[in-house]
Amino acid sequence: MRLREMHTPSVDDEVEVMGPQLRRALLAVLFAWLPVVHAGATEDPQHWRPAAIAVDQRQAASLSGRRRAVVPPSPPSVTFYVAQNGKDSWSGKLPAPNSTSTDGPFATFEHARAQVQSLDKSGLSQVKVQFRAGTYFLPVTEELTAADSGTTSTRIVYENYPGESPVLSGGVRIQNWTNVSGNIWKASLPTSTRYFEQLYYDGIRRLRPRLGGALGTYLRIVSTVYLSSPGPPAAPPEPNCPIYVANSGWECFDRFGYNPADPIVNTWKNLAPPAGNPCNEAASNPLLAGDIELLVFEKFQAARLRINCVDTTKHIVYLTGPTVINPAFYQALGFIPQHRYLVENVQDQLTQPGQWFLDRSVTPWTLTYLANPGENPNSETVIIPQVPQLLVASNLQYVTFQGLTFEHDNYTVPAAGEDPDLKLGDVTAAVSFQNSQHITFEDGIVAHTSGAGLDFVSCVDSQSPSWCVSPSASAVTSNNVVENSAFYDVGSAGVRVGVEGRLSDTDANIPQFTTVQNNVVEGYGRVFPGSYGITQGDAHDNIYTHNDVYDGYRAAVGICFCSGFKPHAHDNIISFNHVHDLLQGIMNDDGSLYIQARNQQGASPPGNKILNNKVHDVSDASSMDEDGYGGDGIYIDTSTGLVDVENNLVYRVSGSPMNFAGSPQNPNEASTIKNNIFAFGRASMLNVGNAYPYGVFTSPITMFVLSNNLFYFDRGASASPPFYLQSGCTYSSGFPFTEWQQWNSNIYWRTDGGFANDSQAFHTQPDPVSQTNPCFGPAAQAKWTLYTFAAWQRSGEDVQSVVKSPGFKNPGYPADDYSLPNGTPGTGFVVFDPNQAGRSNPLFDPPAVPATFPTKRFNPATDY
Repeated sequence: MRLREMHTPSVDDEVEVMGPQLRRALLAVLFAWLPVVHAGATEDPQHWRPAAIAVDQRQAASLSGRRRAVVPPSPPSVTFYVAQNGKDSWSGKLPAPNSTSTDGPFATFEHARAQVQSLDKSGLSQVKVQFRAGTYFLPVTEELTAADSGTTSTRIVYENYPGESPVLSGGVRIQNWTNVSGNIWKASLPTSTRYFEQLYYDGIRRLRPRLGGALGTYLRIVSTVYLSSPGPPAAPPEPNCPIYVANSGWECFDRFGYNPADPIVNTWKNLAPPAGNPCNEAASNPLLAGDIELLVFEKFQAARLRINCVDTTKHIVYLTGPTVINPAFYQALGFIPQHRYLVENVQDQLTQPGQWFLDRSVTPWTLTYLANPGENPNSETVIIPQVPQLLVASNLQYVTFQGLTFEHDNYTVPAAGEDPDLKLGDVTAAVSFQNSQHITFEDGIVAHTSGAGLDFVSCVDSQSPSWCVSPSASAVTSNNVVENSAFYDVGSAGVRVGVEGRLSDTDANIPQFTTVQNNVVEGYGRVFPGSYGITQGDAHDNIYTHNDVYDGYRAAVGICFCSGFKPHAHDNIISFNHVHDLLQGIMNDDGSLYIQARNQQGASPPGNKILNNKVHDVSDASSMDEDGYGGDGIYIDTSTGLVDVENNLVYRVSGSPMNFAGSPQNPNEASTIKNNIFAFGRASMLNVGNAYPYGVFTSPITMFVLSNNLFYFDRGASASPPFYLQSGCTYSSGFPFTEWQQWNSNIYWRTDGGFANDSQAFHTQPDPVSQTNPCFGPAAQAKWTLYTFAAWQRSGEDVQSVVKSPGFKNPGYPADDYSLPNGTPGTGFVVFDPNQAGRSNPLFDPPAVPATFPTKRFNPATDY
């Protein structure tokens, strides 16, 4: 045996069927050599010749035949330990205190981080920090910088000790409870306590008191408030009333008219109007300004605002700040008559078991909890969040976080309110990686958050989110991985990659080459219901694959919403995700899988793909609102083209399985919709919204090429609500319809077998309603030309398509079996397995997350 073949034992050595005696003999040989080798005897083979080796030759021969090829020794690694019973004065090199309690693990994350940073890593392959079991309450945000980085040859790893589940919490446990009477418990909080809006009782988010019961009762806005004042070019009369609406006046976004019959009063104990308030109320305790919150559900957003005062004479609620003011969407934002709102944190409504209230009018602050039967907060775990973010890393590289749980960040609504739905970066994440590269977050959990779960963002300049640590014009955020992890009971988005686009965005400085795979995101949007499960801003070359995303109040995976400038959101892939039970009657106008790389200045970004996903059970707000709409499966938003949509199964959606908001901006940017299974859309199978948001096109622009798809449905025009296979805008700007939409080689089947003879199977709209809104309102339907399927084919569409049953095994609820036991039904459809979508070998299934708002889902057996 040559010296170069010798190495220390490692897990990389594979010895098949090695018996105990042979194993001991091998180790005896190896460890007999080690002292000689390390003494420098490699120059003289006589120093280690096998005279001192007592291994049976037959055993050695057997062993040599079973070993892998010998590899050179790996560079050494260093491991530090952190434990609840540790001390930062110890070496941190032992996983537990020694017998004399003179050495052992560290006590804190921060000290371990500092030791890793100061360590001479020359020649080391890896530096680990292993956390023992227990909950580590962080006193402040754990901040990592470039100095905490590893390298290509030395990886830094923060991980769980094998077999244990450490928790890093930004909260504080409250224990000094006094039972005042019955189920009423109170605790006086330390004077250092930060304001908080969430509380967790034995791992369950508990709510503050709302009008109308535990989850609250939705009230309805009566009127939008307009100010009568000369219109443009005159200036707005008030900053929060800046949009002039003809025949109405200046629309206000910080007030609304309420129903006098609703329980809105100006005598709530913790309603604290400021001096000079518009309700002419006496000023109250300034420390309680905005203590009562309001959650208003707009058309496709939901804003959390704070109540300034209540005018009980004019029946107007005033807020401390406005919801989003956007002239392009003023009809969809703000306070829309008959839209829902909730009122939260009303001290007078503290009546429901499980609710809590923080009284800041007294010193020290007093926390009140109404216990459920059998609960005792002194013997159970009550956590209030205190640290704004748990971990923030800036310019970090080559670091892995594995097997760690992060909980209880303390994001709170700003004094002027929050409308975060279109502004992806407004709400902070519990774990944030900024301008960082080669970061791996694996086998981890982020749960019970006030804001978002985890993000990778680029902080470039002054336009970056306010919470960015160190903006840099040379920012790089790339080659990061989130895998095998769970994000649940999340206040906002589960995972965020990038933020809304900025003029300073370039291909080099936005997030890129991120992989988010094999994760579960469940119970998201629990504080901000307009949040996506996985959301991406302006970013490119990212992959979101094999994730389970469910039980959210908005879309599962959304990319970009990059309006108004030239985005760089290209070559992103959404694939093999299983997403379901979305919107839940709360939100509107959303696709479960969504892309908008809108581009008003140039070509649509290429390379975006939606492949092999399974989407089902989507219930938009039409389940409770007359104007509810848009619970779609796959959604390609305004002016977005070149998206490849293939091999997806979409069924039981309250809108349409496939939705386009409109055409791409330029010719030759058609999206490809191919080889999908679309089933049981409640409103239609494919919808096109306002296809001409910038005026009628002067040349034909193909929106999509749709081929080799299977359409399966059971509704028609006589259904309630009416169903059409295609819905929305079918006006082709005077050009042949085939130059706008291309349908071919598809299979259609309505379960009653009558679709082939349906006189309203398809339609087009030859004439516009108006040049600015060609398909607007009921007047558009009056202009339709209706077609049977055969007439539709004679128009040039679907020439090679057929009406026939595709032969699904059992597609009805609850079987949901869309397999094709007889193989392809024809027309070029290629059979795929929808059950490949979702996680592969999931490591963890999170617990069910209680709802935080009243929901109303459609009945899967009868409503689709």
